[in-house]
Amino acid sequence: MSGCASAVSQGAICDGTRQARADHARALAEDGGDLSVVTGARLIGLIDAGCG
Repeated sequence: MSGCASAVSQGAICDGTRQARADHARALAEDGGDLSVVTGARLIGLIDAGCG
């Protein structure tokens, strides 16, 4: 990830994925299986925390 982050700013990553993260969270809540809901929620939480 550090190679990716050096080529693109954190702000661009956070701004550019905001809607996709929200859409994914909604999809997980609506029709994800138990495991995908848990792992997806954790992933989204980590990204959201990093994006402030």
